[in-house]
Amino acid sequence: MATKLYALSEENVSHVKDILAPDIIESPVLDNMAVFNKLRIKVIEDIEYAQTQIIFRRKGGEARRYKEGSTLKSTLGFMDESKLVMNQIWSRYYENLQNFREKQPFSILGSNGTYNAPVTEFILRQIGKQFAGDNLSNLFFGNIELGEDDPLSLYNGYWTIINNLINQGKISSKEGNLVACDPINEGPETQDGEHFDAFVEWVEGWHPLLRNAQEVIVYMSPKQKRLITHSYMRKFTGLQTTSAGGEGFSFVGMENIKIVTDGIIGKGNRMIATLPENLQFGLDRASDWNSVMMSHDPNDLNVLIFQVQSTVGARILDIAPSKFCVSDGTIEQIEQLNGDYQKNTLTVTSNNEEWGKVTLSPQKDVYTKDETVKLTPASESGYKFKAWSDGATISPRDIVYNGYPTYLQAIFEPEDKE
Repeated sequence: MATKLYALSEENVSHVKDILAPDIIESPVLDNMAVFNKLRIKVIEDIEYAQTQIIFRRKGGEARRYKEGSTLKSTLGFMDESKLVMNQIWSRYYENLQNFREKQPFSILGSNGTYNAPVTEFILRQIGKQFAGDNLSNLFFGNIELGEDDPLSLYNGYWTIINNLINQGKISSKEGNLVACDPINEGPETQDGEHFDAFVEWVEGWHPLLRNAQEVIVYMSPKQKRLITHSYMRKFTGLQTTSAGGEGFSFVGMENIKIVTDGIIGKGNRMIATLPENLQFGLDRASDWNSVMMSHDPNDLNVLIFQVQSTVGARILDIAPSKFCVSDGTIEQIEQLNGDYQKNTLTVTSNNEEWGKVTLSPQKDVYTKDETVKLTPASESGYKFKAWSDGATISPRDIVYNGYPTYLQAIFEPEDKE
């Protein structure tokens, strides 16, 4: 016997959405905190995000004579602003209203902000998790110049920030915060330890204050780490060991250098070395822009569109060579899924399988957008097909799948007895 489901109205869904909105808006921090901690990235919230920190560049640069308006060379150094540029971002997620159905009677109490609708809460929190995932995808590879339709255009990530600073001449071999590294690529080494030696040579090219800092974080791709560590083990044939604590991986004799890696850093041989928490991520919880809005798909009133708006940004606090260095080489994003958090599914049920069932042609687990599916209700003896849950009565029925998770129910009823 089919389980009875209790459908929520659009107003009910909107009420639960409003209660969960603060958590959804903050999901880029709440759901990603484990990654930020692992990568030693500082999270900035509340008013701290708006503070512009002044960094003193000690290598000299241009200073301004305010009266004349001209510039002169400063041998001592110059002041430089390190701003956390916040972006008003938005992402849209789609869900069919028919999916907001509870297995038990639900309660929505509007005046006191309470509810008991676990399935609905789960769906909305999954939207928050997808929003968090989309933000995480931008952490290293976000680029606002890609345009709002690109999932990697929410804010500028660290690799984009680095490339922009290279183009501005603020990161360069001349400045000392860009040091070349011999390519570390897949393939046999010409001699044992070749990849590890290339890494050591890169480290030796850092500014002495960075190389000898109490703790240095090195960001690299998972593959880069594997190539270097395997090379290290071949070079020393087990005579030395490495340490791999919860805060990173380090080599004997270089315990202050912690290698951290994650798929979001990308794939390739480019690396970043910096002090802990020099990479930062900010979220302004108090922004008037922040909201979770709900509307209809203009082509299908059963499809709800959730637009999540938040205010976020990333920065590298200090790119002085005593605190930061990047290698040359290449890096690109590991392919990730962005967009709706569910697979494209079509779910068709019966209100009572003892009264009748529905067959689908073709019968599949996942359907593609614009695929035509035939729905054929078949009633048992003594019962008849009445209608579909969306009000349509045609039987059999062809539908063109719209690409969103879709739920339909065939409604059967007893035949009239004379």
